[in-house]
Amino acid sequence: MELTGFYLNLDRSIDRRTNIESQLRRLNCEWIRRFEAIDGATNGPFDNQFNNSVWACRKSHEAAVSLTPTDAAMLIFEDDVEVSNEFPAYVNCSTVNSFVQNFPDCDILFLDCVPFYARIPFLLSTCEELMAGRNQDDAVGLERHRLNGVSVVDCKTLYAYCSAAYIVTPKGKVTLESLFSSDATPAAAIDMLLRDWIADGRLNAKLTVPFLASPPFSNASTIPYSVFNNPSLSNYEGLLSNAVRRLLFAGESNIDFDQISKLIKTRPASVEYETGMRLYETLRGGCKVSANRHG
Repeated sequence: MELTGFYLNLDRSIDRRTNIESQLRRLNCEWIRRFEAIDGATNGPFDNQFNNSVWACRKSHEAAVSLTPTDAAMLIFEDDVEVSNEFPAYVNCSTVNSFVQNFPDCDILFLDCVPFYARIPFLLSTCEELMAGRNQDDAVGLERHRLNGVSVVDCKTLYAYCSAAYIVTPKGKVTLESLFSSDATPAAAIDMLLRDWIADGRLNAKLTVPFLASPPFSNASTIPYSVFNNPSLSNYEGLLSNAVRRLLFAGESNIDFDQISKLIKTRPASVEYETGMRLYETLRGGCKVSANRHG
């Protein structure tokens, strides 16, 4: 099975193009090529640039998915991702073939996402086991985040949003083309569509933990949320969600821990809750990750 890859990039986003191409060269991943994304600033069926930008983002993903043969797997990056140094070892033709054989019903494998908040402890504990260097005082740089495996977990009760990095299987291409063609909400964001399709079982999705690619902690979208006073979520919530993603990333978090600590709020909790969380930590320390693991 062939594995192809594209990063979606607007013509005007030159700095993003330069940055991601530099990463791909360094990782010997130049098989991931540029896909000229549709620009909602100059294209779209609506009289509102925000709606056109959301539409253009969705159409760019849709066009990229349909670009290669149906019997090939395809990786898609948005152009603002940071790619883990561990990426080439876990995403290549051999490993993706193995994944497809082991998960024949899977349509899409996310390499990053914003998870539902209730699943964050599980994801963090999985990363703690698979990046053991984080607990070693003398481990620095790449050694802190070196992987001893990647877990593959189901997205149905986990995926909240984000379409920054994912692989579409040959089966997934057929599934997505059918879902895209039957959808009658052109203004819907791509990740909201994916979320709904995953939730109702029309799209079978998995997630790699730790994350193998993820946007920077501080990151400005090319969709003009602020200009049209139409944020997808509050700035506060977005900042906290970005911080969680960076902690789940197989690389340097590059977040300001002092800044984040000032944003973290505590609330009164019952003795049952506090004891239960301590029990969770105790059980986590003595139990192995039960999810399927590759690597």
